[in-house]
Amino acid sequence: MSQLAQGFIEVTGYVAAIEAADTMAKAADVAVNRVHKVDGPRVCVICEGDVAACQAAVNAAVEACAPQGSVISSNVIPRPSEGEELHRHLETINATKAAKKKARLQAEATRREALKKSSKKNEK
Repeated sequence: MSQLAQGFIEVTGYVAAIEAADTMAKAADVAVNRVHKVDGPRVCVICEGDVAACQAAVNAAVEACAPQGSVISSNVIPRPSEGEELHRHLETINATKAAKKKARLQAEATRREALKKSSKKNEK
């Protein structure tokens, strides 16, 4: 069981995520482990450290990002049972998203190619 806490802040946009990560790292003795693109413009920044440090880091990040209206949610988990399992789960989600995006792009390319062939056929 992990003895370190994990702090999370979910924001809208990469710029806000970078500001949150920077603020977290400067506000307390935490390690910013991941900046994870959730969906659309939502980005989650995850830090790790002792409970008080994570709480201070998350609170500072919320205060820094709140004026822009980019804070969606925040949380601190004092002793997550399987921190590594969470990271593996996030990696699986990212891999699935990447595979779906690749398939979508390939389908779009195939569709465009078919439209080109169709328009050439109609020109003749």
